[in-house]
Parts: sequence; C-alpha cells; structure tokens
Amino acid sequence: MTYHYLASPYSSPDSTIMHERALAAQRATAWLLAQRIWIYSPIVHCHELALAHSLPKDFAFWRDYNFAMLERSRSLIILTIEGWRESKGVSAEIAYAKELALPIIEFELPPP
Repeated sequence: MTYHYLASPYSSPDSTIMHERALAAQRATAWLLAQRIWIYSPIVHCHELALAHSLPKDFAFWRDYNFAMLERSRSLIILTIEGWRESKGVSAEIAYAKELALPIIEFELPPP
C-alpha cells in the first residue's frame, strides 16, 4: 500500500492559529480518507503528540522525520489554507518533493 503526503501550514506565534491549522489538517485528512485516498499528515499524526509530550512544534525539529515520510509517499498534496505560501515547512516539503520528482497537487479544503 502507498500513501500521499499532506503538507499544510502549522507554525505560528499565535497558538489559536496553530490549533485552527491542525483542525483544518484533520478535516482534510478525514475527507481524503473518506474518498479512500490514503493519506499521511504530519500535523494530524504529530500535533497532539507534541502537545501531550512537550515536543517542539517547529519544522526544524520534525524536518528529518517528515522528509523520511515524504520519501516513501507517492505524491505531495498541499492543503491550500491561509498561510501555505508563506510556510517554511510547506516550502521545504515542496522543494524536497521536486528533488524526489514526486507529483505535487494543490488541494482546497471542501466546505464542512
């Protein structure tokens, strides 16, 4: 089985924005899974883990882990919520996906 990697913005000085971004990643992951599109979202997988165990919430800490997951994916899907173009993490994931010659797909969150 293969999966797609869902990139989405996360980091912000405002914890409310980070929480809203995590919820958007959850909604996108749930919607994609309901369509039987197997997806890995580092935000969905790691946000609660970071909160519960006082792990860093910045891209620098998660970079190698995220890249290892991206290397094994079949494409990069970008959740195009506010902040995705400015996100250092999403930009790095896009650059790495290009190095890997992975398809890159922009995805807009369907309305609730």
